[in-house]
Amino acid sequence: MDYIFLLMAGTIFGAIITVNILRFLKNRSLRKKMEKARKSEFKAIEFVESKGFEIVDLQSEREYILSVDGKPHKITVRADMIIKKSNKIYIAEVKSGKKVTSPKHSGTRRQLLEYFMVYRPHGLILIDMERKKIRTVEYSILQVKNSGLSYIKRLIFYFILLLAGFIIGFLARG
Repeated sequence: MDYIFLLMAGTIFGAIITVNILRFLKNRSLRKKMEKARKSEFKAIEFVESKGFEIVDLQSEREYILSVDGKPHKITVRADMIIKKSNKIYIAEVKSGKKVTSPKHSGTRRQLLEYFMVYRPHGLILIDMERKKIRTVEYSILQVKNSGLSYIKRLIFYFILLLAGFIIGFLARG
């Protein structure tokens, strides 16, 4: 009977110790990743400035309302950097991992798309601190098919066509 009790107590004690060790290792790994990300963001400031960008804001937060089944939920989005070059505003996301630095990574794509929808910048920049690269990210689904200039050109074309019709009608009436 004492052996069974000792076996059960040892198993429970071992499980508790194992869970705590795993939790400690996970937290330590998470802290290392967070520290690496923080360091990368500080290095990224100097990096983008060396490439001719001006820092407008850091860790800028915006909110929007997401309705789920008619119930509103406030969502907060935080962009790493808002930067400016040639009077154009960009949202910059700093990445320092192996996978997530690729714009092909699904999480990174979704994050950048959300930034675009919330901040409405001129463009999106992905700063890959592993490779020291600045990458411009564009989504074909967000490209405006007819810019304001082409709209004005079409308007002028239709006006000229209308004017030509009036002139031809005036001259043809006899």
